[in-house]
Amino acid sequence: MKVRQLSVKLFAEDGADFDQAALIPIFHEWIRRKRLEDRLLIDVADYRHVADGPGVMLVAHEAHYGLDRGGGRLGLLCSRKRDEPGDAAARLREAARDALRACHYLEREPAFPLRFLGGELELRVQSRLLAPNTPETLAAFRPDLEAFLADLYPGSDVRTEHLDDPRQAFGVRVRAAENPPVEELLGRVG
Repeated sequence: MKVRQLSVKLFAEDGADFDQAALIPIFHEWIRRKRLEDRLLIDVADYRHVADGPGVMLVAHEAHYGLDRGGGRLGLLCSRKRDEPGDAAARLREAARDALRACHYLEREPAFPLRFLGGELELRVQSRLLAPNTPETLAAFRPDLEAFLADLYPGSDVRTEHLDDPRQAFGVRVRAAENPPVEELLGRVG
C-alpha cells in the first residue's frame, strides 16, 4: 500500500496541568541550534487558544511537531507533509523516527517535565485520497503495519484498533504490552 502524509502521536504519561508556553523558547532554541539536523526548522506557532488543538507547534519544511490535546489526551504529534515515494513500511519507520526523536529530545530538555509512553501510539494517514477511512484501507495497510510493529515491539503482545470515525483521517491506535522508553524505541527504528 502506498501512503503519504503520515502522522504519529505519542502520548504523555501525564500533563493535564502542563503549560505549553514552556515549549516556545525550547522550540526557538531548536531552530537556532538546528536540533533536528536533517530537518529544515522554520518557525514556532502558538495555537494554545484552539480547544483540543495542536498547542505550540514547531513548523518544519518536512513536518509539524506539536503537543496535541486531540481526543482529550496530551501527546506529541508529528505530522509529515513531505514524504518520499515508497511503501507503507518505509514511511511508517520514517514517521515514527521523526516523532520518537522529537520526544527523546524533549525529554532531555531541563524545562520540559513530561515523559512519553512508549507502549501506546496513534498512526494516521492524512492523505484521504490514498487512504479513505474504511475497513478496506485497514486490510490493505495491515501487513505493513504488522511488520513495522514487530520491529518496534519485538516479542511483545501488540493490539491495534481501527479509529474508524468517517469524519477523521484513516487511523490506528496501537497498544503494546510493554512500555519501553522512547530512547529504546528510537534505537529500534534506526
